[in-house]
Amino acid sequence: MESLLNFLVRGLVQYPEQVQVLAVPRRPGSGEHGAPNWELRVAPEDFPRVVGRGGRTARALRALLEGSYHAVGGGGYERPGLNIMDPEDDGRPV
Repeated sequence: MESLLNFLVRGLVQYPEQVQVLAVPRRPGSGEHGAPNWELRVAPEDFPRVVGRGGRTARALRALLEGSYHAVGGGGYERPGLNIMDPEDDGRPV
């Protein structure tokens, strides 16, 4: 999944060398214990492009991630997470 995210996002951005995809543990008590969670960090100039107008690109990335997770045998109702970190707002997720 990490390589899929890298491939997709690097194709969208102007500075592909600054794309970072990090696997992170789920928050305790968030349910969905087995599903993976990722943080995505990009250059400040690329952030609007990755989020997209009205969040459309971010939703599309999450949908592709979820579909791929289930296609390779990811469990039942679990949903993988993708946090796109805002470089302008101290790295808070969007």
